Amino acid sequence: MDWWLEAAQWPAMVVTVVATWLVGSRRSARRRAGFWVFLASNVLWIAWGWHGGANALVVLQLALIAMNLRGMREARKAWPPASQRALAATGGARDEPLSLHEPGVRRTSGASEQPPAAAGPDR
Repeated sequence: MDWWLEAAQWPAMVVTVVATWLVGSRRSARRRAGFWVFLASNVLWIAWGWHGGANALVVLQLALIAMNLRGMREARKAWPPASQRALAATGGARDEPLSLHEPGVRRTSGASEQPPAAAGPDR
């Protein structure tokens, strides 16, 4: 078992990088998954630090676990008000699903056309 704990730093590093990528995503499902992956990386780092006698690393990972849990809680609280504000800004009713193809919505011509070349490469 000692050989596994000595090598645990490499999977912990990979899991931490994957978690960072997930948390930086624009998709909320990936960001939520990133919190859980971060918790897994914290556990791996704690196991490695405990085995190697790196007490500061263990304390750091416990602090990061607390911050991840707080981040999950704050993100969960922020989602409903933000979605309700966005829905109210569109004029939709609260229980209606959002749709881009509603009857009676006027379509603007040219919306799917390419922007002019002068618009720049970032368009």
